Amino acid sequence: MSGPLAKSFVVGYTHSMIITADARRRVTLPKPAHPGDAFDLETTGPGQFLLTRLEKPARKVTLCRGNGFLVATSGKRITMAETRKLMDHFP
Repeated sequence: MSGPLAKSFVVGYTHSMIITADARRRVTLPKPAHPGDAFDLETTGPGQFLLTRLEKPARKVTLCRGNGFLVATSGKRITMAETRKLMDHFP
């Protein structure tokens, strides 16, 4: 076989799936999507959307009360000099 169709390459998606929205515009995504996953929604054309899963942050911040203040802690300790340097950039 020769001509423009002699070589075919699979580019992008290798399968398609029909997903139907319910009355509240919710859709159910197939596996490997998990509850709590965040996605970026990009409009690629009229009636076409692209979902891209976003990476979860590596470190979580926990909130706790200390001396009557609500304090966010990440588990990483910083020095007073690092704090001063960051506060100098704060408006």
